Amino acid sequence: MTKAAAIITVEREVPSDWLDYNGHMNEARYLQAFGDASDRFMQIVGCDAAYIASGGSYFTAETHICHLDEAHAGTCIRVETLCLLGVGKKMHLFHMMFDGARLLATGEHLLLHVDLATRKSSPPAPHIEARIGEIAAAHATLERPDRVGRAIRV
Repeated sequence: MTKAAAIITVEREVPSDWLDYNGHMNEARYLQAFGDASDRFMQIVGCDAAYIASGGSYFTAETHICHLDEAHAGTCIRVETLCLLGVGKKMHLFHMMFDGARLLATGEHLLLHVDLATRKSSPPAPHIEARIGEIAAAHATLERPDRVGRAIRV
């Protein structure tokens, strides 16, 4: 059984070459950090180099990032990941980026499992689907973050 807690998927310091002309982390680097978090989550569930070499992987179909606070060079960021859904071809991840207890950004991502030979969506291997489902079931017992499912509002 998987413990019901967000999974730490990234811990790193913001390098100076990640900054933009305003002196804070460039918006593309938020996506990079969240992409790294998705990649780490995939490794955790068994979608590793060997699995990818065997012909299966996940592709990101949709992403929504909320930039909530600034990160500067030297900031130690931590990304915590929740798996909101892991059924069939679909994997729904929600990442939260922190500096200590300060929430910097959230990233919500829908990924689809793909057969790399056909480049079409396909069911994952049973052991991958089982592991994702186990984590999603554990995470379903946690309080759902407010920003899940959020769209741009003006």
